Amino acid sequence: MFEDGELLKDRDVDIYPLAVKAEALTDCQNGNSDNGSSNSQITQAVFEKDKGEYHGEVDANDPGKECVICLSEPRDTTVLPCRHMCMCSECAKVPRFQTNRCPICRQQPVERLLEIKVNNGADE
Repeated sequence: MFEDGELLKDRDVDIYPLAVKAEALTDCQNGNSDNGSSNSQITQAVFEKDKGEYHGEVDANDPGKECVICLSEPRDTTVLPCRHMCMCSECAKVPRFQTNRCPICRQQPVERLLEIKVNNGADE
């Protein structure tokens, strides 16, 4: 995790530290968020401007990028309704036929799998 001082931008250098927190809240009664549960993920990155172009470097020690089953492919499939994005599309086929439960929380049966493909610009 970045320390507070590391999130400050030095005006003489075109390096931008970035911390993004994504949070998903379940539906709450009467609009009170205290009664609902939430899932969150924090991603850290550093972007550097070099010759007019921005280059990103994501924290390589972040354990949250690989599929929790095969540990090699990037996560691209979310389990619904719990919203855990924890598997690659190939491994997502397995729980459907074995346990039908999320590999993270194991609490709820899998209703649907949502595959999210991210274009990282490598095809350009």
